[in-house]
Amino acid sequence: MVDAIGFVERLVGGLNRLLLLLCKAAAVLLLAVMTGIIIASVFCRYVLSDAIPWSEEIAKFVMVWMTFIVAPVGLSLGAHIAIDALANALKGRLYFLLLVGVFGAIIALMLMFVDQATFLTQNARIQRASTIDVSISYVYAAMPIGCAVTALVALEFWLNALKGVIDPARGTDRHGAGDPSLVG
Repeated sequence: MVDAIGFVERLVGGLNRLLLLLCKAAAVLLLAVMTGIIIASVFCRYVLSDAIPWSEEIAKFVMVWMTFIVAPVGLSLGAHIAIDALANALKGRLYFLLLVGVFGAIIALMLMFVDQATFLTQNARIQRASTIDVSISYVYAAMPIGCAVTALVALEFWLNALKGVIDPARGTDRHGAGDPSLVG
């Protein structure tokens, strides 16, 4: 049983490494785009005395995308705020059982977000951005995508914790605490 869980964990882990690599590359690109837009906007406004009308809106849209695509990277690195007093006090099966619950809750929440964000994205397709003729659904699409990848990262940790519940010697303490193998 533990071997089968480990096999699925490795499959999900391989997919996660690819997705997290794409998320990190996209985040770097989007940060560069947002920085360029803001610098150009400041230059045009204060040096040329002519504002770029769409710069603020596009910068906000890019920031929304960055937020949702770096969330799974943050989870994989253990970079999100955590209250870990209970986790630090537990050992063996109880520790892994706690992680099964925590990552199970994250998966359930992310799947609910994917469902609701997909609904929101589909309903927003007729709404247009105010300064450019682009559907707001392109901005909202960041939500289901980011939440789906976050759910996959949590699934990998959940599978690892499940191995630890079954056999504490086979579970590893790599629940996002800076494990570099998870992000490529």
